[in-house]
This record gives sequence, C-alpha cells and structure tokens, in this order.
Amino acid sequence: MSGNAYVLRARSGAAGTTQLLAPTVGVFTARVREGELVSAGQVLGSIDVLGVLSELRAPDGVAGRVTSRIGGTRTRIPVQFGDPLFAISTSSMAPVAKSGVVGGESSSAALSFTAPMSGRFYSRPSPSDPPFVSAGDIVQRGQTIGLLEVMKTFNRLVYQGEALPERALVVRIVPGEGDDVVRGDLILALGPSKTT
Repeated sequence: MSGNAYVLRARSGAAGTTQLLAPTVGVFTARVREGELVSAGQVLGSIDVLGVLSELRAPDGVAGRVTSRIGGTRTRIPVQFGDPLFAISTSSMAPVAKSGVVGGESSSAALSFTAPMSGRFYSRPSPSDPPFVSAGDIVQRGQTIGLLEVMKTFNRLVYQGEALPERALVVRIVPGEGDDVVRGDLILALGPSKTT
C-alpha cells in the first residue's frame, strides 16, 4: 500500500463506546465488519485521497468490538474530515482491563497472562489432542500455553514476560475454545506456584 498511514482519532461516544474519526477528506474502505474485535495498532481500513491510498490504524488504548461503521455494508464511502468511521464498544473490555482479574478471583489470581495480539484462541494443537495447559497445572517460562490464529496463521502463545514469575499456577483459562480475543485480553488467570 502506498502513501502514509494514519492513526485514527478517538472520541468518547454514548454508553461505553468510542468513535474513530476520519483523518482527512477522501474515499474510505473498511477492512473490518460490525461485530469484529479490534485492538490498538490494527489496520481498520484505508482512505484514498486523490489516488494516494493510506492505511487507517486504531489508536493506542482502543480495544473492543465494532458496533457500527459508516456506510453499513457499502465498500467505498466518501467521507469528510472528522466523520465517525467506526463505533467501538469498549464497555465489555473495561472490567478485566481495570482490575486485572476476573470475577471473584482477586485473592487467588493476582497474576495474569494476557494476549500479545488479537486473534482466535485455541487451547490445544488439534481437536483430538489434550490442551496445552489446564486449570491446576503449573506453567513455567518458555512453555506453550495455547495457539492464537491470526489471518489463517497459527502462533504459539508462550508463557513469558518480565512481570511474570518463573513458574505459576493456572487458576483459570479465560477464553473458550475458538473465542476471539483482543490484544491485552486475559488468557490465563494465574496464582503463585507453591513449589517456587
């Protein structure tokens, strides 16, 4: 794609939504549909300004589900500067992001392993194989804990990170098999390993 890349401006909308605004006048083409999960830095579409095509990226701090987009199902939509291109529901992401824990597990699951990117989560290498990890297992640095499918490519999720201990107890696996996750979503609720 030639031209520049724009980071969309965000504006607070009604009832836990964020609107992402057109950075310039041009012809907008969306790459995501209503209902899809999006995260910061993701390419959401492109804009054609006098024959120069530029990518449109989600700004930092924005993650959620697309609740609406300009033009509905139309593919190429003329837009003006500041037109709302997308409405993103961020309310479903707020409880986990703010607390870092899920439900009433705050005392037993003070640690968490989060998704490094957006994609579809799988806990096992194939439907007939056992899961990489289960609740009650001890995970250690470098261990595969799941797969993340991004654009038909499977990426290994490896237990690692400066804020995580060498070993930890898996309290709960948060996403279900085949669930979509956004970068920063909780994957594993963890507790301290008793054998540390």
